Amino acid sequence: MMTGFTNTPAKPITIQHRLYIINKAGTGEAHYIVLTPDHSDILSYNVKTDHWKITKDICNFGVAEVDNLLYIFGGYNKRSARHLDACYRYNPFEGTWTTLPSMPRPRAKFSTNVMKGKIIVTGGELPDGRQSVMCDMFDPVKNTWKELRPLLSPRSNHACAVFNEELYCAGGCNGNQFHNNLWIYEGQKWQELDKEYPQKLPVNLDRFAMVKQGRSFYFIGGVSCKRDRDFPGRFKFVTERRIFSYATSVSALEETQSDSMSSRLVSPWCNKLPTMTFARHSAGVAAIGHKIYVFGGSVLETGQQVRLVECFNTATAEWEDDFRFRKGDVSNVTCVVLEVPNKQDDEQVHYKLKWVLW
Repeated sequence: MMTGFTNTPAKPITIQHRLYIINKAGTGEAHYIVLTPDHSDILSYNVKTDHWKITKDICNFGVAEVDNLLYIFGGYNKRSARHLDACYRYNPFEGTWTTLPSMPRPRAKFSTNVMKGKIIVTGGELPDGRQSVMCDMFDPVKNTWKELRPLLSPRSNHACAVFNEELYCAGGCNGNQFHNNLWIYEGQKWQELDKEYPQKLPVNLDRFAMVKQGRSFYFIGGVSCKRDRDFPGRFKFVTERRIFSYATSVSALEETQSDSMSSRLVSPWCNKLPTMTFARHSAGVAAIGHKIYVFGGSVLETGQQVRLVECFNTATAEWEDDFRFRKGDVSNVTCVVLEVPNKQDDEQVHYKLKWVLW
């Protein structure tokens, strides 16, 4: 009789493609649903929740994903009443958080976007309550910060999105005023879009969502500032149900019925899209296949959070009610997709060592 051992082949690790709906109101919750591997559809509507100590009591921080690593930047600590400059990186395969070099300045209510593998932080609210023009770039490989050219004007609660390695910045707040700007970062500086085209949002917006789908940007919800018809000289704030889009490329020439070709302005804006069922601000958005999903958010007038998830079908230009969040806080959220090992397969990660009697 002799003894020996053999390596039993491990079962392949199952990877979940999770769409996280991350709370930015200080609860530390990170809800998630599972997508198909190609991210074209929702695989499971079973909403689960992780609890992250790193975001507990922190609101209005920045979130970015690079190479399946999650980055959390800055924000406002509600307990200490302090703006933060802290930065953290989360590895979903190891389940660990790493502290990174701090941002050049503490701030909250800024925008974070990934362009050419770098994370760009724009604007935000400073500790003294003022809005910032500063833009900084974080290199995830070198773990270093670099200052970029500033915004054209201070902004917080604005939105940014990337198309063809160009960064667009829209709307936001400066002081007590909302704005309808649409700027582009090219040639290592911010500038207005081509003056020959309408380059302003159709409404002054704050706390709205901006997402790229195809060759267009979609602007969803938010809070607008309008003149009060009943009280001249006063303004009122309205939570928006609307969605409108901006095409990144349009033709300025249109053939007429006459024999000649006339040049006339063709607007890149589409303002006639149907509205959502619920008005909302501070919602999370995600482009999944040809649909744009809108998660959570709040209604300014009532203070209530919106639990109904709606999706906009860009192929049919129609809204659909999808599902509801039954638990948790979704009043102020953002979305990110991460590939995560299925916890049910944890025991299969390593080879098992077996002793066999011969």
